[in-house]
Amino acid sequence: MKRILYLFALMTAIMLTGSPQSHAQTVAVSGYVTDSVTGTPLEGANIYIGKDKFGETADSKGYFKFSVQKGRSVSFSVSFVGYDTRTVSLTATEDTILRIALAQDNRLPDIKVYASRRDFGAKSSQMSAIDVPIDQVKALPAVFGEVDVMKALQKLPGVQPAGEGKSGFLVRGGKYDENLIMLDGSTLYNAEHLKGFVSALNPDMIERISFYKGAFPARYGARLSSILDIGLKEGDFEKYHGLASVGLLSSRVQVEGPIRKGTTSFNIAARASYFDAIVQPALKDLYDKPEAMRPYTDMNYYDIGAKITHRFSDRDKISAVFYWGKDVNDNAPSSNKGKYDGNKQIQDENGAFHILKVYYNKSRSTSTDNNWGNLVSSLFWTHSFNERFSVNTNLSYSSYDYKLKMGTNVHNKTTISELETMYRGKLLDFYEEENYAQYNSGITDGALTIDFNLRQSDRHNIRWGTKFSLQELSPTVDVYRYRYSKNLNTSTMEYSEINQSVDTTLGHNQDLRTLSLYLEDDWSICRRLKADIGVRYAFYSVKGKTYHSIEPRLSLRYLLTGDMSLKLSYTRMSQGIHLLSSSNLIMPSDLWVPATKDIPLMKGDQFAAGFSYDFGRSITASVEGYYKLTDNTLDYKEGSSYMSATGDWESKVAVGKGKSYGVEFLLQKKTGKTNGWVSYTWAKSLRKYDKPGQIISNGETFYDGNDRRNTINVYVSHRFNEHWEITASWSYMTGRRGVVSTTAMYGGQINEYEGYFDADDEHRGNVILPIDKVGDPFFYKFGRYMTFTERNGYKLPDSHHLDIGFNYSAKIGKPELILGLTIYNVYNRMNVSNVYTGYDYTGVTSNLKLRGLCMFPFMPSLNLTVKF
Repeated sequence: MKRILYLFALMTAIMLTGSPQSHAQTVAVSGYVTDSVTGTPLEGANIYIGKDKFGETADSKGYFKFSVQKGRSVSFSVSFVGYDTRTVSLTATEDTILRIALAQDNRLPDIKVYASRRDFGAKSSQMSAIDVPIDQVKALPAVFGEVDVMKALQKLPGVQPAGEGKSGFLVRGGKYDENLIMLDGSTLYNAEHLKGFVSALNPDMIERISFYKGAFPARYGARLSSILDIGLKEGDFEKYHGLASVGLLSSRVQVEGPIRKGTTSFNIAARASYFDAIVQPALKDLYDKPEAMRPYTDMNYYDIGAKITHRFSDRDKISAVFYWGKDVNDNAPSSNKGKYDGNKQIQDENGAFHILKVYYNKSRSTSTDNNWGNLVSSLFWTHSFNERFSVNTNLSYSSYDYKLKMGTNVHNKTTISELETMYRGKLLDFYEEENYAQYNSGITDGALTIDFNLRQSDRHNIRWGTKFSLQELSPTVDVYRYRYSKNLNTSTMEYSEINQSVDTTLGHNQDLRTLSLYLEDDWSICRRLKADIGVRYAFYSVKGKTYHSIEPRLSLRYLLTGDMSLKLSYTRMSQGIHLLSSSNLIMPSDLWVPATKDIPLMKGDQFAAGFSYDFGRSITASVEGYYKLTDNTLDYKEGSSYMSATGDWESKVAVGKGKSYGVEFLLQKKTGKTNGWVSYTWAKSLRKYDKPGQIISNGETFYDGNDRRNTINVYVSHRFNEHWEITASWSYMTGRRGVVSTTAMYGGQINEYEGYFDADDEHRGNVILPIDKVGDPFFYKFGRYMTFTERNGYKLPDSHHLDIGFNYSAKIGKPELILGLTIYNVYNRMNVSNVYTGYDYTGVTSNLKLRGLCMFPFMPSLNLTVKF
């Protein structure tokens, strides 16, 4: 460890004290590409030398560099989508630095242009990555009409939603916790609002979205499946402007401008929802039973984000970022009551049997309280030593707090109503039960990151850096259970009583310290062959143990022609924290937990191969195949329950292995009046837990909960003129998998429970959507105990829906008004998002059945935005 740190420090010192010299026969041509009005760097601008058929791409500071022979005359073009192209000619007699300002192309005001800011196409060594234009995200039709970054990602190949209408996403067979989401380099642990129906990411604050699902550069680590790197927009340094928007679900406002012109700017945005006041009452009218919305009656969120940037000079810039979001999601309490007469057989003191009339009084109530919140803050400093060498330093603090409390109360009382016997008015039995489980999952994360970037020549772009973080996790479960029963012994006329009470807290705070070092080189080996080679070393320290992980990274690109390439990649990743999530489709619960001395690091190896083809500048096509192996994945053991009030979370989980593989296809048109994409994914995801004492599903391989065989997404946007734009999105997905389980049900004849268990399940407050052929294979018949079935053996029905959006924009003086209409699920497909157990009453018997809940039927929404 000391030797590695010494070599890393020595390399940094050498780079800081001197820069490599140019080759004696060549001179360097470098420069910065910026917006001619705002001075904003144009990351991803293309610099192309037509004679040599060679090009470069500007980095995040708009900087580019290439070498030419000394004394040679060279001409090259500088272009960026939406801007006029400039041609620069010069004779290279010495190292030259250029300042190139591009003007926006205003000759086509009725065309909205979309394009990636970075070149991840055929010429790039990077594969399994995409830059998602924020304007394209804003155009996508979405549920409730809410602009949603996360749902835009779900339209990409290899990505699937965590559930119908939800913002959470799963990548290449990975789980939700295997995605690293960063805001300007700081970690965001939960990117969801309203049970996942809305993203916690405010699009008004976002400038760029870089998404990696494989071939991870060495500068990224700590997760196995994906990296979502989000850059927040700096405020305008020259003028004030902003927007205000009102929709059915929420309202938002965003303002930006200079604090001191040219040097200091701000950008601030805030949102607040009113789901319980507007959306929830409206949705009741869309369901067959208004009770369907009972679990969603008290749902609201708010968030605020801000970024302040100060330029000390062309070489130094500092930014401060702040984000805070809060959710409240308390299900309305539900209760069932039944009062009725019946018959009961008893035995007296002489052994004789009697049939007595009895009076039943039964009640059952449930409640759920749920809330969570995120806090993200960072201080980011960028310093350029010269045009080729820069360093970025980020000091960040993140906090996440999650609470879920589920409680149940049961009261059963049976009284003898017989008028002419010795038992008249006697209490026959009484049962009372009260229990709850409260899950608390908290994370605080402080980190220091230092990244160096050196463009040594036009053939080498070298990056190296380090990150130290301290995470404190507090996964705890508070368990309370109280039971009281009183029963009459009809032979002795005496009562027996049982009184039990349990009140226990499981879990404790745990620390995780992480130190990582990385080195990578994006190396142009020759005109056809390019490689991104890197290595990352990660050191994890937990109580009682340390872990080491050496993670090689390699991504190769071979140009078949100027627009066609083959790509290969290999990546190893490690992860020190886990999200324990139940696979129960009825009520999942989540806890963030760290690696411990008994629970090892998760590790993953991913291999990928692909083909990429650019049809000019407008259309791209790619196909990729991947194979991913994961080790030390976590899942709950079969039958695990925190209600037992014994054992910590470590005793309730099993450690196993995973395997995922698939093929992805993407065809995308980026520019013009009509643009969009078609994506298709075939994928398979498997798990196996066969270690002694940690066996799941008899140690056999089973499907993971996110195994979905086929996913298709089609997105089209067309702008008719400067006023009208229409967008459409169609999605098809194989149903997600899970376990359907519940507690034991009471036995007896159906007439004993009329009024308590209603035959048509109205008491459960859910939309009744029968699902064919799902009852018998998974459950025992009425009157017997429910049991766990094959792990993830149940698959929800396949889902598909068409969404359409219409936008009309017009200027009234200086302000611009945009009126949007979104229709989600145009043809009203009854897609099942959750399931629950119900009963099918035939008049004689009642059988357990599985029923489905459609959360999002045909759903129109309006929103009005004013830009000023």
